[in-house]
Amino acid sequence: MSERLSQQQPTHSHKSNYNYTPLIAKLIETCYQIKVIKLRDLAKYLGISISYTYHLIKKLYKDLFFKIWALPHYERVGLRHLRCFLQVDSAAYRQTLLELLPQHDFVIYVFQYYGSLGKGVYCEFLVPDGKGDELASFLETLQNYGIIDSHAIRPIISLKNIVMGFKWYDFSTNSWRFDWQALLKEILSSINSHECPQFYELESQALSTKFDFYDLFILHHLEQEVFTPLAPLALKLRTSPQNLSYHFRNHVLGNELIRTTRPWWYPFLFEESSYYVLEIKFESHKALNCFLKSLHRKPIAYSCTCYEQATYPSVILSGVLPYDELFSFTNLLDLLRDYGIVKNYDYYILDLYGSKGKALPYHCYDEVLGWRFELEPCLEGILKATRKVQERRAKLASAADSKIEPV
Repeated sequence: MSERLSQQQPTHSHKSNYNYTPLIAKLIETCYQIKVIKLRDLAKYLGISISYTYHLIKKLYKDLFFKIWALPHYERVGLRHLRCFLQVDSAAYRQTLLELLPQHDFVIYVFQYYGSLGKGVYCEFLVPDGKGDELASFLETLQNYGIIDSHAIRPIISLKNIVMGFKWYDFSTNSWRFDWQALLKEILSSINSHECPQFYELESQALSTKFDFYDLFILHHLEQEVFTPLAPLALKLRTSPQNLSYHFRNHVLGNELIRTTRPWWYPFLFEESSYYVLEIKFESHKALNCFLKSLHRKPIAYSCTCYEQATYPSVILSGVLPYDELFSFTNLLDLLRDYGIVKNYDYYILDLYGSKGKALPYHCYDEVLGWRFELEPCLEGILKATRKVQERRAKLASAADSKIEPV
């Protein structure tokens, strides 16, 4: 045991990007733990006034671009939320996808990545119920044309927050202290105990419920800022604030159209940070639950999606770490694999500089026709762009050949 633990790096620290206080830390952790819809609920939980809570959030926004987002319960509005990992070896084809995929209304996130399986494009689709085959066909066509080399689709059903907290934060020195050895011991101790923590459970896909255009419009704006006032939105829709408040209370909240809320912030210096996605397959459900439980309140990951892959309990983690700590994290996973706890894993490091994202495409919903979803124009645009890439390659190859003189 001690010999294996010695392979892990000793505890070391990273200077914080902000002078956090215990109250600020509690505020941020609370935003992961409860569904923050109203400012007064957050203030009550913190035991401070609404005005002071508002002051703290505004200060965090100014200093750290801190926001609280609402994450829609997409299944309840007739959409499936799907992660797509597209391996793309060609730099020119990657650039084409990075430029054209974000133009589709139902592609809400696009990142370039590099990781254990090579380089590619990570994207998230919203697909209306019954249209999943169209997305599969779209990606298979791209692969048949040689634009993408392989692809994987992962449904996002049981999306949960992980409290990305301050257990490893030293308030006296304003620094983060990473202790991977202690984390490994904690995971092993939890697995060897007789208790089996049910930190997260797999969920089945929720059924669609009652919603309309007003509800989608509200969700779209709450995704960008959960405390968005309704009165200005009512003005944009040319309706009364009372009508929009009715939809917010009785539809958005009453029908649980918000899955959860999540704070957005940079815990570390941006230039030293790596945003990642990890797909981890475990040997047992107990191992998965013990692992996730051990991440609680540590500055490692902020969300997880649990699912079954080839009968193995699996999880996709999203998070941010200093670059060197990300590799310490993967070293930890290697040790867990040696112990027979982790089956295997793949990692994807996301390039935030070229990333693009947007909120729920409410404007694509028709009260009569439903969601207007079409992939054919997007496919045609990608094929047209890649033909130009191929033509440029052919011209360069021809020019190179013409300059080669026979021996």
